[in-house]
Amino acid sequence: MMAGGFRIEIVFAEEGSHALSHSLGAADFRIANVSIWSREPMQRPDAQSAIIGRLFKGADFADAVECGGPDLAADEGRRLLRDYWGGYVFVHRGRDGVARVFRDPSGALPCYVKREVDRVILAGDITELALPGSGRVDFGEVARVLSSGDARGRRTCIDGIDELIAGECLVVTDGAQTLESWWTPWDHVVPRAGATFDDLAEDLRKTSQSTVGAWTRSYSSILLGVSGGLDSSIVAAAAAPAAQRLTCITLSGPDSDGDERRYAAAMSSHLGLDLREEPREIGDIEVDRAAAPNHPWPIVPLGRQTNEAVHNRLRSEMPIDAFFTGNGGDAVLCSLRSAIPLIDRVLAEGPSVRLNSTLLDICLLTGVDRRTVLRHAWDRYRRDRGRHQIKFNASGLTRNAAREARAVGVSHPWLMPPREILPGKTVHAAYLMRAQKSIELYSRAFSPPHVAPLISQPVMELCLSIPTWLWVSGGQNRAVARRAFASELPSLVTTRTSKGGPGGFDMLIYRRNKDRLHERLRHGLLTRNGIFDPALLDVPEDRSWRGVERIQRILEFAAAENWVRWWSGS
Repeated sequence: MMAGGFRIEIVFAEEGSHALSHSLGAADFRIANVSIWSREPMQRPDAQSAIIGRLFKGADFADAVECGGPDLAADEGRRLLRDYWGGYVFVHRGRDGVARVFRDPSGALPCYVKREVDRVILAGDITELALPGSGRVDFGEVARVLSSGDARGRRTCIDGIDELIAGECLVVTDGAQTLESWWTPWDHVVPRAGATFDDLAEDLRKTSQSTVGAWTRSYSSILLGVSGGLDSSIVAAAAAPAAQRLTCITLSGPDSDGDERRYAAAMSSHLGLDLREEPREIGDIEVDRAAAPNHPWPIVPLGRQTNEAVHNRLRSEMPIDAFFTGNGGDAVLCSLRSAIPLIDRVLAEGPSVRLNSTLLDICLLTGVDRRTVLRHAWDRYRRDRGRHQIKFNASGLTRNAAREARAVGVSHPWLMPPREILPGKTVHAAYLMRAQKSIELYSRAFSPPHVAPLISQPVMELCLSIPTWLWVSGGQNRAVARRAFASELPSLVTTRTSKGGPGGFDMLIYRRNKDRLHERLRHGLLTRNGIFDPALLDVPEDRSWRGVERIQRILEFAAAENWVRWWSGS
């Protein structure tokens, strides 16, 4: 069937399940009308249940989970949340005929849902549910995704296929389907009473080491992408003591912002890890090919093809069981650069002399004066008490597409917080949602898994409980994490404030392929379906930051165009 991934089928008419096993082969797990085919690790806690994926208890693989009682699916699922963590999907078929499928809070194991007349099918790879050419592209959803990073909710951009949101349980009974929320960020935002900054930093260090170490021991040979930034360096520091074989890799671009080798070298040398330095090669880019077409949203940039090309070359040179990354670290470690922590502290503590320290921290972090920070805080508070604001980008969209994208609104439950939640935590949860939507890069049918250990449930829950004003202590973002690993990493990394990126390489892609990209978009499927406005291509070149934003936007549409062509069979 597949090298990795899984497939679950819940048939409404129980007698219909026998025909399914004939076409797919013998199921790895079956009870009544529920069948599972899996190439992921799988536990069978009892005759009624299965756990697909990797499950840990503390820092170790979980012992066999024993489910007690005849029909305790909900209780057992919640016990998993209390006592275990990992990247898994829990399946239970009760004796009352109710089937439940729960996806763990980290979202580390993808899970997509297709509903048919006589069954519901879930899979870890969207290509198990739709094939290119036969899968119908939902152009309205494509427009929404291109309009805002917050638009990625339950629906994918393939018509009829949804994502099972992390922390939610799909309940199927007598053909009816409902969703239950078993985990939500809002249950973990209450600060720990009496915990100091140093206490929380120590907790974060231990929790990160425990969770990253557990993931690391799951694989014998790991390739870790590093930039010398804080997030990937924390993964490296936590993984190094537990690794059998850990190789770091850093990719460098043509400009200084894209060349972070000195930071990566300092980190890997400090930890005694092997480091591979690889250049981003323009020859690896095919501007008419979709990067990660298996991804359910057309958001993977063209430049990511260099990562894939380098990974494929290295797979021919060394064994690689998993690709590790620090992706999601900015989100989990609450990387803020705004006046939000000041608003949070006012709302949480009221007027206090301690507000002055947070005000100063934000001034140092943002480089602006106190008056500007206070004005920004007040303006932000007047807009719905400072809660997360959905931002839309209409650039390049037709007027109709932009209007319809705004009208639909958001569908992800983490963007609809209870009223009493502090505004900074609504922002934090939105960051986590975005991070979970971009972790899985390659199809597990053909590639080792892509593991982002910082999004693990224990790390997420701890970080959600840390007040936002502590994350900006001393005028640095992710301050708690910097303190946590100050003794584990070189100061060049823990005090680094610059941030590199592939922007220069993206500019090179555009300059080398401008005419081809423009022609492809001008006469492409996005234009024909009323999504892309070719007027963006006719805007005069601008060498300022505005021109850079325009080029990046064109590249976003080009990546989306390739994705919709792949799925449309063009």
